[in-house]
Amino acid sequence: MRRMAIKREPPVEVFEDLRMEKIGLRRCMQCGRCTGSCPASYVFEEFSPRMIILELLEGEIDDLLKRDLIWMCGQCYTCHLRCPRGNSPATLILVLRELALVRGYAGEKVKEIAEGCGCTMWEKGVNFYEEGSREVPANAVAGLQEVLKKGKYDAFLKRLGVDLS
Repeated sequence: MRRMAIKREPPVEVFEDLRMEKIGLRRCMQCGRCTGSCPASYVFEEFSPRMIILELLEGEIDDLLKRDLIWMCGQCYTCHLRCPRGNSPATLILVLRELALVRGYAGEKVKEIAEGCGCTMWEKGVNFYEEGSREVPANAVAGLQEVLKKGKYDAFLKRLGVDLS
């Protein structure tokens, strides 16, 4: 097992994210329960939530963002349920995915899906929409857009290059 060798400060942009406030990844004791219970780690041999946390704490963010590892997680949150410290590698992976998109490290297909879902959420109030799907009332969509603006979702979509006009 690799020992933690924290030589640099972990990336500020990750730890300033509001979702990360209560997670406390710095308390991670590298027990491996997250990886031991992770369905994705059985499918993808190289995937390990424990190693993602370790690399982040060691300041290896650019390498993490450029690799496919963060896209292998199925977001089942089993890692969160199993962690004795209440950490959430799945939430960390969501934050890393968004950062990869913003920095332009995500693959083209991932960008295309993110832009499509983002636009549809903004315009229709749902992630996926097909002709004939149940419409969300316009006032509900307007209310949702206000909530998304408060959460700076519109700014995130603009950074991805999504046209919201």
